[in-house]
Amino acid sequence: MDYQFSDVINSIEPSFIREMLKLTTNKEIISFAGGLPDPQLFPYEDIKNATNSMFAKHKESLFQYSTTEGHQGLRDWIAARFSKAHDVEVSADQVMIVSGSQQALDLVGKIFINPQDTVAVESPSYLGAIQAFKMYSPKLQEVHLATDGVDIEQLQRVMASEKTKFFYGIPNFQNPTGITYSEDKRRRVADVLKASGKIMLEDDPYGGLRFPGTSDSTQSIYSLAPDNVIYMGSFSKIFVPGFRLGWVIAPTKIITNLVIAKQAADLHTNSFVQAILYEYVKTHNLDEHIDLIKTDYAKKKQYMVEAINTHMGDAIDIYPTNGGMFIWMKVHGVIASDLMPYAIKQNVVFVPGEAFSLSKGYQDHMRLNFTNLDYDQIDQGVINLKQALLAYRQDNPLEAAS
Repeated sequence: MDYQFSDVINSIEPSFIREMLKLTTNKEIISFAGGLPDPQLFPYEDIKNATNSMFAKHKESLFQYSTTEGHQGLRDWIAARFSKAHDVEVSADQVMIVSGSQQALDLVGKIFINPQDTVAVESPSYLGAIQAFKMYSPKLQEVHLATDGVDIEQLQRVMASEKTKFFYGIPNFQNPTGITYSEDKRRRVADVLKASGKIMLEDDPYGGLRFPGTSDSTQSIYSLAPDNVIYMGSFSKIFVPGFRLGWVIAPTKIITNLVIAKQAADLHTNSFVQAILYEYVKTHNLDEHIDLIKTDYAKKKQYMVEAINTHMGDAIDIYPTNGGMFIWMKVHGVIASDLMPYAIKQNVVFVPGEAFSLSKGYQDHMRLNFTNLDYDQIDQGVINLKQALLAYRQDNPLEAAS
């Protein structure tokens, strides 16, 4: 049968990371590829208790259709928490619950992007966002990401174009680089937005994962330009990803259209898990749970850095990060995508840097996840990666010498 698929879907490749995750069904594979939280830190008993309490209180109302905007109590809680954390006034009417923040990317694309509109994205950028936006046939314009945040002069030029609809950025412990915007860059981005009259889609799944003892600013750009920013948050990294719960905070005019788009997509996000989460945050201290996650991840990140330095030495450059879930690493004299088959033979996988680039840049970079492994797996995975690199260099001596 010759199926007549759309031009858009025919032009989009599957997610590299999703394809890599299929390899992890082989239990011998050590995966540095995904962005998976540590399942040992999921609050199983607390969720069970919150669920039982919810059943006792609500019974049959748990299983009925709900509002598109989301659970009212949860939206109130998110609005109050965000207002306090970022010193800005947000009401529940500006909050919408989404089916993971990935859905927010799709919904924003639905309501803003016409074919051939320009969308500005960091370079490198989260490949899930690139994939979501491509469904609406925009022109994606890369803006260089420096060690303290996006290149302001380049951003100004891109945002000055009439065809540019918005800028997508991850200011806190960015995916894939781990870079965090400086306070100055945050203010300057806000100034560009206000001067251009354009908006930013501020993706912040990692802002809550700033490691203990570090002082990187995680102030939202939303708080600096609330009329010009759509803020996306997620419970996947700070609670559990399987609930698929995220949220959007935006001006009410934008929320109104996001609600219309969501009604067409799925009517509403799973109301059952929203009720469980709301019961949990009412009866437990989410911040104490996040502190456990941050402490654990900080130790694992440091352990992986030390393992890389021990086993791989001068062959690599590691970009510094004080939070999040990833290490961004440059490997000298290597095309990372060509290294991948050697890595698979050594039972380790990662994400090549070019997967995060529209222009196929960062070919000698790779992203490594450290959160979903124990210390022995981290150490063995780095050793396996070193063995893969040695085999690659033996077969590609000219690249190794360049």
